[in-house]
Amino acid sequence: PRGNIKGLQRCNACRAVKYCGRKCQTADWKKHHKPVCKILRAFRKYCQDNPAPPRSRMLAVGSKFDTFKRLATSNRLTGADLPKNAGPVHWTIATQVVRTAPFCNVCHKNDWEHGATVEWTSCPTCGHGWACAEHSEEYLRTRHTKEICDTHVASANICRFRYNHTVKNGDHFMFVPTTGVLSTPLRRFPSDWDSWFKARAAGEYSLKHRLPPEFFPSGTFLLSQVNTIIMGMYLHDEKHFTSREELTIHVAGANTTFELEGGSPTCVWEEIMHVLPRVKRMNVFLVGPETGVSHPLTQVQACPDCVTKGRVRLQCCQQTTYHEFRASEHFVTPDFIAAFNTGMFEECTESWKESLNVMLELNAPCIFTSYNLLEAQADEKVLEQVGAKLIRDAELNPFRAQIPKVDYSEDCEAFFYDNMYYTCFKGRK
Repeated sequence: PRGNIKGLQRCNACRAVKYCGRKCQTADWKKHHKPVCKILRAFRKYCQDNPAPPRSRMLAVGSKFDTFKRLATSNRLTGADLPKNAGPVHWTIATQVVRTAPFCNVCHKNDWEHGATVEWTSCPTCGHGWACAEHSEEYLRTRHTKEICDTHVASANICRFRYNHTVKNGDHFMFVPTTGVLSTPLRRFPSDWDSWFKARAAGEYSLKHRLPPEFFPSGTFLLSQVNTIIMGMYLHDEKHFTSREELTIHVAGANTTFELEGGSPTCVWEEIMHVLPRVKRMNVFLVGPETGVSHPLTQVQACPDCVTKGRVRLQCCQQTTYHEFRASEHFVTPDFIAAFNTGMFEECTESWKESLNVMLELNAPCIFTSYNLLEAQADEKVLEQVGAKLIRDAELNPFRAQIPKVDYSEDCEAFFYDNMYYTCFKGRK
C-alpha cells in the first residue's frame, strides 16, 4: 500500500516479509507465503551457522542463498526444516526477499545473520542507510551525511521520473537535442555535460528551471553512450573522424538493459551523425551474448534533416561474442569500437581476452568504460595481459550517466555511475 512503511507488520515466523494488515497476510499465506516462510526460516538458520567474513557480507548473501538453494533442492542440507511443496515460484519470491533485505552500515551484518527479532532503522528523509538497532544512533549521527542523503533522494527521484514516463507514455525516456546537424564539425568537443547541453540543446537547457530537476539527468542514460563514443573519437584522432564520410562503429558486450534498453538502439544514436556532419552513412553493430536478438545490417529511420541531405543510419545486432562475430558473414571492419561497463576483470575474462585479441589485431581505436575506478584499474590489468597499447589510462568520464546507483560492493553509502571511468587503447604495444 501507499503511505508510511513503518505501519507495515512483519510475519512473526520468518520476520522478513511485511503486510499492511491481517487480510493481506492471510491471502498471501494461502497463495505463496506458507512454503516461502519455511524457506526463509531455514535460510536464516543456515546463515547463523555459516557466518560470512565481515566485509563481504553485502555481496555474499546472494551467493550464499544460491548455495543454500542448491543444497536444499538436491536434498544435501541436513537438519533443515524445508517445505516439501516448494516450487520455482516460491524459490523466486524467497530470492527476492533475501536480496532486498537491509544491511547494517556499521557492523555490516545483514538481516539474515542478525537474530530474527532485530529491529532496523533507516534515514527518515531518504529511506536508505540501514542500521541495526545497536548501531542506528551512531550511524545516523556520524556517517549518514547530508550529501549522502541527498544523493539517495536524487537517485530515487530520477528512477521514479523514468518509471512514471514509461507508465504514462509506453516507452523509455530519452532526450534528443533539437539543434540538429551541425554545418561544420566542432573544433573541440565539449568538456562536460553542462557545456554539452549549452552547445547542443541551448533552448531546452535555458528553460531547465521550468522542467523537473530529474529531466536532464534522466536524458544522460542514453546520451552517455553516444557522447562517450564521440569523445573517444576526438581523443584518438579528431581530424580522421571529423572528415569521414562513412563510419562503422562496433559496440562489444551490448545487452538488453543498457545499449538495447527498450528493444533497439534509439534515435539518440543519430547524435553521432549530427556532430560529425561529413558522415553520409553510419553503420552501428551491437554485439554481445546478451543482446537477445540477431538481425543483419538494416536501415533505420533518420531525422528529416538527415533524410533531406541523403544521410543514412544502419544497425545490426548479433547475439554472440565479439571474436565469434569476427568470423561471421556479418562482420564489417570497424572504424571505432566501444564497450560499456564491461566488468571483464571478473566476468567471462577469458572470453573477453579472445575478443580483445581480435580488436588489437584490427588495430581499431577503442574506448572501454567501467562503473568505478577500482573496476577500471582491474580492467586495465586485463588489457595489459593481452598487450594492448593504452592511449589513455583510466580517467573519470565527464559524460558518465548522471544517475547515481548504490555500490553494494563497498557499502550502502558509496555510489557508482554507468560509464563512470573510461580507458582508450589501440593495437598492441
